[in-house]
Amino acid sequence: MMDTLDYITLSNPVSKAVISSGSAIFRAIGLRPKQLVPKETQTMRPVMNQFPTGSLHGLAGSHYHFVRLAGLGGASAIFMGAYCKYVLRDIKDPKEQQDSQAFADVANRIHFLHSFAMMAMPLVHYPLLTGSLMTTGTLLFSGCMYYRALTGEKRFQAYATVGGFCLMAAWLTLIM
Repeated sequence: MMDTLDYITLSNPVSKAVISSGSAIFRAIGLRPKQLVPKETQTMRPVMNQFPTGSLHGLAGSHYHFVRLAGLGGASAIFMGAYCKYVLRDIKDPKEQQDSQAFADVANRIHFLHSFAMMAMPLVHYPLLTGSLMTTGTLLFSGCMYYRALTGEKRFQAYATVGGFCLMAAWLTLIM
């Protein structure tokens, strides 16, 4: 991966030409690069922003199950979007159909967005906390909204609110 990134950014012929031209222009106007301290006199400091090598499984470590959960969530979001579109077109009352489709659209948007966000759970500070809140919130919020869209019943609406608070809490854990 590092070799590919190096080739794309610095080693390909176009990048080399741009760098060479830029260096020539800077030298012509009198700008010189900063003198680097020789490696022998540098102290050893850990490099924090290095790109990891290896597979995604190695990067994710023990929290790889959130990436798998993201795949399952994305696939189910696509399925539920198509299913709701198919089922809700048969509703005869235009106002009821429009209301149901609006609930389904909100549920599907939140479902898909948070399924996509689940892929980043191995990279957060508290992956179990954030991932659990996001999974619970998505299930409660989108599940209740899908239920309301497909049945028209409002009895689980309070759980959608709880799911929304779980999703907000999940996003707020990213700043801790």
